[in-house]
Amino acid sequence: MKANKSRLHPVIKVKKFKEKMAQGELIQIQATREKENTTLSTLNKKKEHALDAAVRTTKAKATEVQTSRAFIQKLSRQIQQQEKKIESILVQEDEKRVELTEKSQSRKMVEKLDEKRRETLAREAERKEQRLLDVLARRLTFVL
Repeated sequence: MKANKSRLHPVIKVKKFKEKMAQGELIQIQATREKENTTLSTLNKKKEHALDAAVRTTKAKATEVQTSRAFIQKLSRQIQQQEKKIESILVQEDEKRVELTEKSQSRKMVEKLDEKRRETLAREAERKEQRLLDVLARRLTFVL
């Protein structure tokens, strides 16, 4: 016997799709965060090397010192910008995680409603079948 799809089946299907979409977006955000973290660590390494190079040189021309200082300041600004970017990505990631949790809970709620409806229908069908069997049993006892 073929199981009938419930009227909530399309709703569940849409909710699953939206949940998968949100999960995909979360994965993309996490990948972006990892990429930006890598960029930040690269910038930090460049700054460390520039600082080491500036400290090691004892005899340097004024223009070299100014250039080195300007480069280090530029790296510092880039690092600050990168940190702000990562912060905003983290906020976005947290929002997406909350959204994903809400979508998952919503889907589960509809699935539970559907399951309760199916159980109710199954109990009702069982009761009808039992009544029918009782009626048939009574008729058989009258006939015999």
